Amino acid sequence: MRYGKITWTKCASLAAALTASAAYAQDGTNTNNTREVKTSALEEVIVTATRREESAQDVAISITVFSDEQIANANMTNAADLATYTPSLSTNTRFGNENTSFSLRGFTQSLRTAASVATYFAEVVAPRGQTSQTSGDGAGPGYFYDLQNVQVLKGPQGTLFGRNTTGGAVLLVPNKPSDEFEGYIELSDGDMGISRLQGVVNFPVADNFKIRFGVDKNERDGHLNNVANIGAEALGNTDYTALRLSVVWDITDDLENYTIFNVVDSESKGYTSRLFTCNDNADPSVNTFYALTGPACAQQLERQEAMGQRGWYDLVSTIATPITTIQEKRVINTTTWNLSDTVTLKNILAYSHLETENGSDIFGTQFTETAAGLTALGGIFPAPLPGADPRREFAVGVSVPSPDIPVTSQVGWIEEIQLQGISFDGRLIWQGGAYYESSKPDGFSGNTSAGLISCDLTTIESADPNDYNCFDITNGTLGSVLDQEYKTEFLNKAVYAQASYDLLQTLSITAGLRYTWDETRGFGIKRRHTFTGENRNPDPIVSISTPEQESNAPTGMIEVSYQPINDVMVYGKYIRGYRQGSVNLAADPGLDSHDYETVDTYEIGLKSRFGGWFPGRFNIAVFDNELTDMQLQYGYISATAGPTTTVANAGEAEIKGFEIEAMVQLYEGLTVNLSYSELDTKLVEAANIDPQKVNDAVTAASGDPFSGFIASQTATPIADKGDELPFAAEQAWVATLNYQLPIPAEWGVLSASMTYVHTGEQRAAASSASPFAILPSYDLINYNASWLSIMGSDFDLSVFATNVRDEEYLTYISGTYNTLSFESVQVGLPKMVGARLRYNFGN
Repeated sequence: MRYGKITWTKCASLAAALTASAAYAQDGTNTNNTREVKTSALEEVIVTATRREESAQDVAISITVFSDEQIANANMTNAADLATYTPSLSTNTRFGNENTSFSLRGFTQSLRTAASVATYFAEVVAPRGQTSQTSGDGAGPGYFYDLQNVQVLKGPQGTLFGRNTTGGAVLLVPNKPSDEFEGYIELSDGDMGISRLQGVVNFPVADNFKIRFGVDKNERDGHLNNVANIGAEALGNTDYTALRLSVVWDITDDLENYTIFNVVDSESKGYTSRLFTCNDNADPSVNTFYALTGPACAQQLERQEAMGQRGWYDLVSTIATPITTIQEKRVINTTTWNLSDTVTLKNILAYSHLETENGSDIFGTQFTETAAGLTALGGIFPAPLPGADPRREFAVGVSVPSPDIPVTSQVGWIEEIQLQGISFDGRLIWQGGAYYESSKPDGFSGNTSAGLISCDLTTIESADPNDYNCFDITNGTLGSVLDQEYKTEFLNKAVYAQASYDLLQTLSITAGLRYTWDETRGFGIKRRHTFTGENRNPDPIVSISTPEQESNAPTGMIEVSYQPINDVMVYGKYIRGYRQGSVNLAADPGLDSHDYETVDTYEIGLKSRFGGWFPGRFNIAVFDNELTDMQLQYGYISATAGPTTTVANAGEAEIKGFEIEAMVQLYEGLTVNLSYSELDTKLVEAANIDPQKVNDAVTAASGDPFSGFIASQTATPIADKGDELPFAAEQAWVATLNYQLPIPAEWGVLSASMTYVHTGEQRAAASSASPFAILPSYDLINYNASWLSIMGSDFDLSVFATNVRDEEYLTYISGTYNTLSFESVQVGLPKMVGARLRYNFGN
């Protein structure tokens, strides 16, 4: 449906449909994990969207909130799970669920750009990752436990948050140490080897010194069946341990120091795409690499079909050590000083260290010399080739763990100072501050990859290139084993101020302004190990790049809110958003940097509470975004970097739509909730990169005009002019029905819920890149039943089932149909059933 057809009549009809469909609940929050059981459907939801605590109904922001209980009921463990339950929020899972990037309202983080949706934990933005693969910048494993809530703020956050983002922000708010001795131990078990242990203990050491300690150990078997009998038998598993220690020291009645120590250690087998279909068009003007990959693709799929290995979760991974590791250490210190009854000074100092590794078969291909690929080469050569080695395969794009360096190794420091106050008898609420962030490498980061060359991949993991067993039919023109070593430095500084003034008791105006200075500097070394036939050329081809990008811009907002009657607020706002430019060390010089993007957002909304026979809430936001110089990804085949990507600034894009958050209590104990979003996105002007620019850049970098020609012929955008923006579902909704059974209080609290999730079609590649560029829509149904305080005891029992219909759905598509002659996809999780048993102690 186009935006021009969105009407208030349709919005009203959706509200009327609340009795039949509902969204994920936002109530029942138990922020201190005590034995208090909250049952009222109309309890206030407290958020920190404006850097201070207030009711979600009083904030002029479209926001979705999840309590700790709701996170547990939905079995959320990472960012991809969060996106499943949040309409208008999507993720790009190219490098697995642990390393996802967010897309919110169509604002997408392409590979090697700054985040369009920032993730904050305890008011501090997530550590930055390196630029060779997606890492950092998000909510990885080990954060979705012992939380007060998770808040998804939709739309640009132009003033108050540290790292400028155009799409929005995700706030993870941990539980602070409290004055009571309390805690819990929880065990989970279920399908696919689910085994999870959580434990939290809170104890006051003294009246002014409190400690809270938590642990989350989570394991689950992989759902992706590797039929190659190489490396791991199953991929897509979960295996992490997270530790959190929080300390509150009330130095005086007016001075508080709050420190969080957080450690996450995750080591899984990672994700691999599944070879899906082949392009059998042999016309080289349409299908550039058909001779190298077309027949090989068909033979692989035929071989799998004959062996009964074409199931939805069957795939091929030929990496000897498939792995995705995340090791993160963070310290966050927040000092809050109440200078007076109306003025507060807050200082936030944070340290982080992020280290990741990755080894993955990016496309899920196994084009062996003796069975496919180079054996026939489109009929040009005899099959098999003389001297073909059954251990070798034609690697289109694989990434193996480097024996010497990680994919990411970054040290970050953040310093933010805030001054908040209330003036003029409470009519003026104001705040201002300064922000500083530095992220630097503590060594080289990168990976080793094989592209457009036939190799025994087990030998690529060796630190000695003399051990490589490879064969290149192009004699080094295109194929190579590539060692990439990168260092990237980020420096971000900003000052800001924002104030809200009550012109009347029912009318207020808010204005904010921020000015940001951003710098990114990169240093990259690529070593291409080339081969003439089976003989490795003794000297690698070395290229060095030193891109730099600086950007600075003002951002801000102006907002008017009005309360015509009690419990009803309407608002209108204008926001100027900005996302910094950056560098892209994986691309060739001339294509290895991009400028900043800006957005002008216009939004009107309504937030309301209502009582009567069916009390509830109804909130709606309608928005129009105009993007300039949007950062979008292009893929191409480079002689210096193999299959790689660059980022260019699009001329213009538009995003329009509306969102609804609503809840109604049909009668005591029965509530129904709805979250709905509708988006109309369009790339009005394509990125200002043309084939000739790619040709010139690759030719200059490689010294080979043929390589430049191939690169220009394979340059493929993630979206064409006129396309919808990537990972922006036109329609999405989440509906939940909650029922609390009327049993005697001494028996405890018994409740059940059903959640229905619909995610509409999403673009994952440009129209010109693939006939499979659109991810199909899918529907998920989840159940949860809980018995709290079983027969008055300290035990809780919950049973959950996710994707109960065992829906088979896609989460990513490679978009390589017209360039590499095949298409690869990634798939979502199957049905899972499990149970949680919790023992609560203390208060």
